[in-house]
Amino acid sequence: MAAEHRAGSKVRGDTLPAILMANHLLDGDVVFLAESGWTLDPSAARIAFDAESAATMEAEGKAAFVANLVVDPYLVPVDLTKTGLPRARHFRDAMRQKGPSIHPDMGKQAEFTTPA
Repeated sequence: MAAEHRAGSKVRGDTLPAILMANHLLDGDVVFLAESGWTLDPSAARIAFDAESAATMEAEGKAAFVANLVVDPYLVPVDLTKTGLPRARHFRDAMRQKGPSIHPDMGKQAEFTTPA
């Protein structure tokens, strides 16, 4: 999966820290790998600070793909805000992380504190 790392080719500099982002297979929601399972909340995403953790997360994403839980899991390089929230570096992934841009005060993304 590291070779398929889409965001990494567009992000300058280090690709770590990173989170694992995917789409939920049944409803299409953007989900993030958390400490236990997948979450809609980007602030609960597990963060890889080293290559070993990133490889483990990629393997978990691959297993979830094979189990038909998620589609297209991939690592997303992030910056950490002052409060420790991961914020995607590439604008495409940042938009996916925040949720729909029309009425951000409504819908599933309004339930979570998303990085600005």
